[in-house]
Amino acid sequence: MIHLQMKALIVAKTAQWGRRLTIPALIILTAFSQQALAVDEELIIQNVEVHAPAIDSRIMKYPATVETYDRQQIQESVNAATPAQAMKYLPSIQVRERFIGDRNGIIATRTIGAISSAQSMLFADGILLSNLLGNRWDYPPRWGMVSPEEIESISMMYGPFSSLYAGNSFGGVISIHTRMPEKFEAHANVQGFMQNFKLYGTDMTNRGNHESASVGNKINDFSFRLGVDRLENTGQPMDFAFSDAKAAALGGSLVTGAYQDTSEKNKSRIIFGATNIDKSEQVNTKFKATYNFTPEIKAAYTIGLWDIDGKTEVQSYLKDASGSPVYSGNVNFNGAKYTLPAMSPAKTDALHIMQALELKSNTNGFFDWQFTLSDYDYQKDLNGSSKITTGNPHLDRAGIVNDLSGTGWTVFDARGTLRPQNHTVDFGYHIDDYQLRSTTTNSADWSAISKGSFNASSRGNTQTQALYVQDKWQFNPQWALTLGARQEFWQASDGSNQSGALVANYQDKSANKFSPKVSLSFEPQPAWGFRAAFGQAFRFPTVTELYQQLANGSNILVNNPDLKPEEVLSAELTAERRFANGLLRLSAFNEHKYDALLSQTNIASAGTTTSYVQNVDHIRTYGLEAATEWKDVMISGLDIRANATWTNAKVLQDDAAPVYAGKNAPRIPKQLYKAVATYRVNDDFTLSVGARYSGRQFINLDNSDVNPDTYRAASQFFLMDVKANYKFADRWMASVGVDNLTNYKAYVSHPLPQRTVYAQIKFDY
Repeated sequence: MIHLQMKALIVAKTAQWGRRLTIPALIILTAFSQQALAVDEELIIQNVEVHAPAIDSRIMKYPATVETYDRQQIQESVNAATPAQAMKYLPSIQVRERFIGDRNGIIATRTIGAISSAQSMLFADGILLSNLLGNRWDYPPRWGMVSPEEIESISMMYGPFSSLYAGNSFGGVISIHTRMPEKFEAHANVQGFMQNFKLYGTDMTNRGNHESASVGNKINDFSFRLGVDRLENTGQPMDFAFSDAKAAALGGSLVTGAYQDTSEKNKSRIIFGATNIDKSEQVNTKFKATYNFTPEIKAAYTIGLWDIDGKTEVQSYLKDASGSPVYSGNVNFNGAKYTLPAMSPAKTDALHIMQALELKSNTNGFFDWQFTLSDYDYQKDLNGSSKITTGNPHLDRAGIVNDLSGTGWTVFDARGTLRPQNHTVDFGYHIDDYQLRSTTTNSADWSAISKGSFNASSRGNTQTQALYVQDKWQFNPQWALTLGARQEFWQASDGSNQSGALVANYQDKSANKFSPKVSLSFEPQPAWGFRAAFGQAFRFPTVTELYQQLANGSNILVNNPDLKPEEVLSAELTAERRFANGLLRLSAFNEHKYDALLSQTNIASAGTTTSYVQNVDHIRTYGLEAATEWKDVMISGLDIRANATWTNAKVLQDDAAPVYAGKNAPRIPKQLYKAVATYRVNDDFTLSVGARYSGRQFINLDNSDVNPDTYRAASQFFLMDVKANYKFADRWMASVGVDNLTNYKAYVSHPLPQRTVYAQIKFDY
């Protein structure tokens, strides 16, 4: 029921505006009469569907900026075959999904780049999906554990301003919320997509398909949902075999077909072929059940299986005198001798299993509690690649196999919430364990992923324990103060590397870190909100940064057991103006990162890459973020969301390489603009158009990639997307859409997708 004062306020506002209040405005005024809730793992406004932008007091509710994209908005405006695509219009967010189904979809935010996988956190219904085993391109969140069709909403909290989360949160915390059925329901989806891709000597049409089905029900106090999601696709080439070093002496097989190019460093180079052309089938099977022991106490169990069968192909542009393709060795092109880099195909076969158990109370009274236990296991994870000893990788069977089986993590959280007068106090205990188990063997048949004699191994463990408390004090209706603290104890143990008969055992190490947080919110009237937030956070080195060594074809990974934790001091000032049918937010952010852990890749002239992690003494990042949302703009049914981010990220100190001081921090664009407009023609027909612009950024820490519009560099890009939805029958909906409508050719080290067309049919019962 609405309080008498709120009724009086509504009457007064009605008289002032001279017309009947809209439903969004009524919800706004109602929300201000309620005590703001503390942020939780899901960052979700319970029992409220977010269809209008200005529905509640977002400033008072959270200790930092939170943006949400809900199920309806995703359906209407996003061509989504994966959950990562559903985030494309959130402010300051980019996901490094280079093609549909890319397993290396790293989250980039306003202060972290697109290969810093351990500097943000992703949860699904409170279960950690971030893969904090590593901090580079091949340790992305486990997107495969969520189907886009089960997403109810996605929320993003920016910055390390809540003590409920580990230091990995300084890039932000993303929460995916899925819906459990209230009655019997069934859903089915069939989706197809196609990309025409042209670059160098590659001219290909890639087709993919995505199917999902689910069934669920609620029977008295028991609810369940069973879903299967299958994605099959072929991506464009991710890499190219090249060389910018020709030999002084002549020799080698005479070849034709190579392409002359200018590299990201403005050097002349020769492109010999396309590599890393991913073809995969991914199947995600997920079952979730909940049981209410009482109206206030509920248990939930989730199990997810992610199965992938994939292969990366290669395409040589070179032809010898007989017209046969050439993949390796010394060649003579245009009178110059080159040694070809490896063009190695690879095969992947993996089965990952995630399980989670949750028990919690939800009285909304003086005291509530929650226990969550989750486990993620690489039950099978095999990757085989060719050694190319006969000259043709499609005929050669000799290779190597990397086995990550037994790698994984376990997380336990116990939390309590106290609600004395004008306070919401969260406190808890957290522990996580990460295990690296990596073994490389020789293989007589890489395509069958058959394991042979031992080659090398990497092993190690990390553990973090934490105690935390956070108190939100609403000391008057207009002011709220949130204070938080997190004490963390981290240790790394049993680290070792073995290559042949050589064994390196590393000394155990540990660290204790304390992180304070503070946030002050002020809402002088329902239309205005202001917040100032400060947070300190520590991100400890991951087990793979410390211990994993790997040599796979032309790619070499070097570990560093002496890495120090990185420290972040972050601040944010936010102002928000709310209207009856929209809002406008402006946030200024500033971050100082000390001993920053950055992953870098050095590329030899023949295309061999060496990746490593280093501590950079001091990086400063500051900027502005503006976001606005409007409903029924000018005409009924037209909704608009837009946001802009301006960022300046600089290396201030790097004692290991003083020449880097003053350089731009890698993979953070200087500008990022997004806008999407959706028009509801009627209840059955919607049209949407979106645009995304990313400004200049650098790939390399030394900013040597001075030529941005080419492979291995990061170009500016402007992409336009369109989508139409039509409900053509009861329970049936069809969608068509295009991503990158203008076929803009862009790069972020790898070539981004070119024009991609989608078609989809959905059934909901």
